[in-house]
Amino acid sequence: MFGAPKFLKNTSGQVGVVFALAVLPLTALTSAAVDYSQFTKERNAISSALDSAVLAAANNNAIADSEKHLYAETYFRANYSGDLELDLTASLKANRVRLSANGQLDLVFGNLVGIDDLNVSEASAATIANENTICLLALNETSTQSILFDGGIIYSSPTCAVYANSRHASAIESRSFQVPVAKSFCSVGGAKGEFEPYVKGECKTITDPYAKTAAPAIPDTCTTPFNELIVFKDVTPEGTSDRQQEQFSGALRSAVYAYEETGSVKSAVEAFFSYEVDPVYDDDLNDEIEISRNRTGSDVNIKPGMFCGGLTIDGINVDFLPGEYVIKDGPLSFINGAEAVAKDVTFVLSGSGAVINIQSQSSLVLKAPAIGDRKGLAVMEAVDRSAPANRTLEEKNSLVAEGGSLQVTGTIYLPQQKLEIMGKNTAIGSMAPATSFIADTLHISGGTGARMDIGVDHVEADVPPIQPRAEDGARLVE
Repeated sequence: MFGAPKFLKNTSGQVGVVFALAVLPLTALTSAAVDYSQFTKERNAISSALDSAVLAAANNNAIADSEKHLYAETYFRANYSGDLELDLTASLKANRVRLSANGQLDLVFGNLVGIDDLNVSEASAATIANENTICLLALNETSTQSILFDGGIIYSSPTCAVYANSRHASAIESRSFQVPVAKSFCSVGGAKGEFEPYVKGECKTITDPYAKTAAPAIPDTCTTPFNELIVFKDVTPEGTSDRQQEQFSGALRSAVYAYEETGSVKSAVEAFFSYEVDPVYDDDLNDEIEISRNRTGSDVNIKPGMFCGGLTIDGINVDFLPGEYVIKDGPLSFINGAEAVAKDVTFVLSGSGAVINIQSQSSLVLKAPAIGDRKGLAVMEAVDRSAPANRTLEEKNSLVAEGGSLQVTGTIYLPQQKLEIMGKNTAIGSMAPATSFIADTLHISGGTGARMDIGVDHVEADVPPIQPRAEDGARLVE
């Protein structure tokens, strides 16, 4: 027993004993922290890649629905940044793409203290959100800049989409210092420039919604003389401008001269309506405006019919009566500050040079018919689809320029034409409740004061629903 009390009182080794006893739990906690950090990192990497994969698959309308779940697998493997060997299970049901990933995380230290390897299991799913109305559609499938925004025009269509069928990497391009704004932008190919929101790529090609809508039967020649399609309104001379009176006097002198030369009343009438005034120069085009053979001034009602050689409106207080107007082998032009209204009207453009031009501070208020074979179409290019091998395609450009104003309710359909909008103070859409433009290509530019505002409320507009429609992207549902 000698020395025992001294031994019992000696505490100099307690720290070592306590540390030895604490090594095991400390090691376990440290191991758990390291393994938990690795587990969290892998789970986040898997979850992020799954979300991206199902959204990419749901959004990719360039592939068939039956292939989307397989596309999700491929996309996941290309973008997963973790280190695990994963088993993937993909499925597609009711427009819902689902992808799950399962794997095992080998613990670094956990096995040393009796903790089994961890199973990692994550899943994600996405579905198409809803349909979207397209109000600007370029049908050309190969063109660069099939839709181009340029200059300083303000473009806004917050309730409808802008869509390009072109596969080109720059199918939609903006060089404008005013960022174009729409409900969505979508391109089969790619895009260049700044948009709000961003342009989605890999969209599927939109079928031309009016490809099967037939134009009216168009005779080879006009049977009704131009003067029989024009009815003068009862307006006092005091109510007309000096320019209009001068034009009328000039036309009357031309008619009298023709009658004196030929003795024919028919020649006199033709001379009156074909009276030429000074050419109109367009600063935006740096050229003279093309004038059609048939020309009318102010204070007239125009009846439905066929206008061979086109039709030029050069006056105010002009009303197109309800019906269909075939503009054949020449332009439909509005010049010199013309002001016209056309309600429940369809303009059918047919033949060589048949385009629509609204220029030099002119304005047109146009509403499509709500019923009939061509309901909803305000302007329709007649395309001969019966024998394409025998048809010579000419380059056609329709134009709204130099302060022109177009308020259209319905659709302007120009499947083989470029529609150009340019110039200062040019205005498109404005107060019209439902507007759509479908063309081969669309170039939208303009200077100070130029605007293009488009909406698609067909109920307020009293026209059929604007076509076409497209899917509006995808959202995560799991």
